[in-house]
Amino acid sequence: MILDELGYVPCDASAADLLFRIVSKRHESRSVVITTNLSCKQWGAVFGDAPCLGALVDRFAQHCHVLDIDADSWRDKERLEKKGRAPRPRR
Repeated sequence: MILDELGYVPCDASAADLLFRIVSKRHESRSVVITTNLSCKQWGAVFGDAPCLGALVDRFAQHCHVLDIDADSWRDKERLEKKGRAPRPRR
């Protein structure tokens, strides 16, 4: 299962509970891929006060591989090149 752009749209506690149930059924038997621009600490802003949030993060973090990409956006680079401006130099 692939969850793309987790956190793009805020969810209520019932959506968090539903996601928790799905992830719990897949836990230790199937893969889950998540893409997000948020750190796990920021997920509270997405799922509000969902009581399952801590358990959800634990399920994800137990066997996860985190790829933290600190780079400029390709879309932003292409947009600037089309406008004739050079992209920002890498830090």
